[in-house]
Amino acid sequence: MVCFDMAVPNGSFAERLIGKLYRLFVLLTLAYAAAGCFRPMLDNVDIGWHIAQGRWMAEHGAIYRHDALNYPNLGHAVIDEYPLFQVVVYLAYALGWWGPCLLTALAYVTLFVIFFDAARRSGHQTPVLFAASLGLLLLYLSLAVPLRPHVATYLGVAALGTFLLRHNKAVGWIEFWPMALLQVAWTNSHSGFVLGPALVALFGAEVVARQTLRSRALPWATIRTWLGAFLLILLACFLNPFGAARFQPPFYQDRLESIRAYVGEMEPLTGAGAALYNEITLGAAAVMALAVVLRRDVSWSFLLLAVFFYAEALDAKKAWPVFGLFVPLVVLSSGAFVYTAPRKISAWAGCSGLALLSVLMASALMSRFDGSLTSVQGGWREYDAGRSELSLEALAWMKAHGIEGRLFHRSEDGGWLQQEGYDHGETFADTGFGKYDEAFIHEVGLASERPALVPRYLEAYRPDFVVCGNFCFRWPFYLKQAGWRMIFYSPNSSVWTRPGTRDDLATVGDKEVMATFRNDIATNGRPSDLRLFGRNLIGLNSLGLGDFAFGELTSLPKDFRRAPWYWEAARIMCREEPQMSTAQRNELLLEAGDEHDDSLTAEFRAYALEANGDTDGALRILEAIPPGQLRDPSAELLLTIYLERKRPEALALARRTDCWDLRNGRHWQYLAETEEQAGHPDAAARAWEKAVFYYPDDTELIAGASAFAAKYHDDALREAIEKSASVYAPDATPVP
Repeated sequence: MVCFDMAVPNGSFAERLIGKLYRLFVLLTLAYAAAGCFRPMLDNVDIGWHIAQGRWMAEHGAIYRHDALNYPNLGHAVIDEYPLFQVVVYLAYALGWWGPCLLTALAYVTLFVIFFDAARRSGHQTPVLFAASLGLLLLYLSLAVPLRPHVATYLGVAALGTFLLRHNKAVGWIEFWPMALLQVAWTNSHSGFVLGPALVALFGAEVVARQTLRSRALPWATIRTWLGAFLLILLACFLNPFGAARFQPPFYQDRLESIRAYVGEMEPLTGAGAALYNEITLGAAAVMALAVVLRRDVSWSFLLLAVFFYAEALDAKKAWPVFGLFVPLVVLSSGAFVYTAPRKISAWAGCSGLALLSVLMASALMSRFDGSLTSVQGGWREYDAGRSELSLEALAWMKAHGIEGRLFHRSEDGGWLQQEGYDHGETFADTGFGKYDEAFIHEVGLASERPALVPRYLEAYRPDFVVCGNFCFRWPFYLKQAGWRMIFYSPNSSVWTRPGTRDDLATVGDKEVMATFRNDIATNGRPSDLRLFGRNLIGLNSLGLGDFAFGELTSLPKDFRRAPWYWEAARIMCREEPQMSTAQRNELLLEAGDEHDDSLTAEFRAYALEANGDTDGALRILEAIPPGQLRDPSAELLLTIYLERKRPEALALARRTDCWDLRNGRHWQYLAETEEQAGHPDAAARAWEKAVFYYPDDTELIAGASAFAAKYHDDALREAIEKSASVYAPDATPVP
């Protein structure tokens, strides 16, 4: 392959060795990119509805213009952002399980081949620096699910960025016709297509600026070339089924609070993840800085976009992979505009660097086959055992027992159900929030985040069955209260039916649940992803099997008790309905005191002491947590105590942004109360609006917001209260 060439045929032994090590690094990188794609590609919450929409378009020979999958949204006009991607992924899925794996592998291998080939074409002189930039890119890409429409943007940025570097001395806009074809495909695959015109505009402006500074005159021929290229790429964006309307979703959704609140990739990294990627980004900055030092120049526009996407990544983690793409682009751009001989670095230093990077890549490749959850065989083993956030086993049982009718579920399960055949308007919602208006996105989010609202939704929409995936670990308590009965149970999913439906199917009893749970552990062992196991235990507690759940939790080996998920599960069972008994709470409290790592158990101990009435003890624990380790649950409890004691620290804590979950309506309520006490009614009003938005079913909170609105004659807040009431308490008339 041409992308392997980076040797010095007549150079010294060290220089020839660099070429061999570089070829080894290329092979290992491509192998790693491909191997990681042959784990279950369909086992994520965001691909199923793409397959269902692709199948609909293939079967109907038409573009998906109206929602045909979700009954509350049937007939709603849709601007499909991904038609080409959806048809391609559906055709791959039609080949069997390996089809999506092969498609993903081809996409990611192509991505790295683009970069390797660009390095060969440019005669890049610092292979170790370039190799390091690709290693960093792999780390950033690991934050994203591989098979998503985002891969079209990754390929688009890489292909267009490297094309621009090769054509920085273009003499006519017609040279850009291949990129116009790329832009058409990109526009019909993902909303990141808006980066295409932006890249060309900024790069073209840079070329013009450089020539102007060099010649001290405006280069009109160059201006015409790059203006023509920009218009060509921009016009290519209009070749889509929706015309100019296609530009609306990227900008509308990016600032929509309901999407930012309920879509995980729109949220920033926190805690250990944030700390890790801050360190990785220091490495990326060092690599880009070295590119400047060694070649004295890099693309200003690429550097500007790298800074922009770094700022975006701090606000939404979906931007990290795009930032990662600009690390190798910046490195490749060194020396692209004005050739300067690269500063000499020791050939043996280059050998050492490439050898180290190759060893690291080889270790990473071996980890793909080590049997862990993230490995190839480990992923399939867990998938085959039903260990997933999706309702794998529930769906198999539903198909075997002819379950038909309207379904209610969390949005994460919607695409999976549609993908596997429930694609004729039986599902409540999927994660394709771009199909929905703001009010319905909010409604879907509340169904997921506020399980106490589930009975209201059941009354409003009159579904026949409820499908509970692994995320629904708190739903059983409320389903039982509403009179629904469970007709299927597995540790990671269950199926419920409303009274009077499918009386031929027996109710699953407590003894059967406990036997099924233990049999799963005996047959398959505990899940590799122990967060799933923690949710399983909370689900058992929610079913009313608190003693059984407590016994399973406390019988775990000691090393399990030194994991964050263990104490998080204990905290939830201590706090949420149905709460564990005082005796059980105290037993866990005693166990927590035996742990050497106080920070691991701090949150649970604080909640347990507060539940026992020892707020002084809870306060001591919470105030001892370092500021950077304070999480939303501990911050809420600490703020509650501060407010009860009228402590002056309350306002500063309420104003912090690093430790709060955006969806925590109680935080917004407390912030509103402290802002009002501090004499800032405008800030209090905006906080009350957020509180009402996220907790519209909380009567105490709504009463406080209503009193504030009346006191300050705030019509905007009053309108927000009325609007939220319509969302959380929809019309109980059954949906046709």
